Amino acid sequence: MKLTIFVLWGLIAFFAFWLKAIKVYNAKKYSIKAEKGIQEAKYITIGEIKQYIQIRGQSISNPFIIMLHGGPGNNMAYYSYRWQTLLEHKYTIVHWDQRGCGNTYYSNKNAQKPTLELLLTDLEALVTYICAEYKKEKVIIMGHSWGTFLGAVYSIKYPDKVEAYISIGQMLDFKKSEQISAQEAIRLANIAGNHQQTQELQQKLTLVMGFHKFDRQEAMYLLNFRQLKEKYLPAQYPKKMLSLRIFSPYMTFRDFKWMIAFDKLVETNKEIYQELLLKELSLYNYALDYFVPVIIIAGENDWTTPHTMALKYFEDISAPYKKFITIKDAGHIPFLDKPEEFAETLLDALHSL
Repeated sequence: MKLTIFVLWGLIAFFAFWLKAIKVYNAKKYSIKAEKGIQEAKYITIGEIKQYIQIRGQSISNPFIIMLHGGPGNNMAYYSYRWQTLLEHKYTIVHWDQRGCGNTYYSNKNAQKPTLELLLTDLEALVTYICAEYKKEKVIIMGHSWGTFLGAVYSIKYPDKVEAYISIGQMLDFKKSEQISAQEAIRLANIAGNHQQTQELQQKLTLVMGFHKFDRQEAMYLLNFRQLKEKYLPAQYPKKMLSLRIFSPYMTFRDFKWMIAFDKLVETNKEIYQELLLKELSLYNYALDYFVPVIIIAGENDWTTPHTMALKYFEDISAPYKKFITIKDAGHIPFLDKPEEFAETLLDALHSL
């Protein structure tokens, strides 16, 4: 018995040492060493509460990109080091834990819960802060998934503050996305001869489309529905995503807590999920005329925010410059599936501006 406990503690100590060693290695590998570079994480006052931002770039004189994470409620600052380092020699990138998410949540547990309008107000305050603090006239807005909805609406409303809008996995209509991806999963299940799961998918889709509220029960049901769909759809999320998080030198203890805080995520972001699911928010409810350049990037195999929907939206909008980029053999997070190709094509598109 004592030997077993000793071995167990030895394994735990070895794993802890190994984990720490990799984090230290990554910290050195990805640190910003340039004389004019910036690498900082801090809280700033936005909307009368302290909100968390991370800023990284090889030169503070470069254009600033504000990256809007998905979810709602899925912060990404701490595991962005792998893919964004390929952009940092040309751009300074700001990550923001939105209200009701990650480090911002744990500093403001009793703050007003996020809604689309409140997050737009917060984002406007963040843009104003960045422009004033770093002497910029405009910023580039870049979003992923839910962040593309927030970023698109902001770019439409405040074109004078936006140099360009970059969309990755454009969210247009939460419910319609679920319908289209379910239909594809049903088609593939039929081809595979799994008619029982075809019926199960159809039944679950009907239930999700009929949600009258959104709390933990509905969130778990939606999660299970997506897991069933993804048995037939291409992989939406890369397997290396977990290792990028665990081995991140920038993960705070609050990041770790939030990563496993499913109930808190649902409860805190309930109002905005209800806006998306029950009030059926659609980007088509907003103007289709952009007054800023628009770059839309989509994974070829993205069924979470379907590639076909993003392409149709691209065709429907007008902008002084617009470009659609498909990342082959990539799912919902193309910057992790194909980081080099993603960075190269994005830099080329931005250079064209």
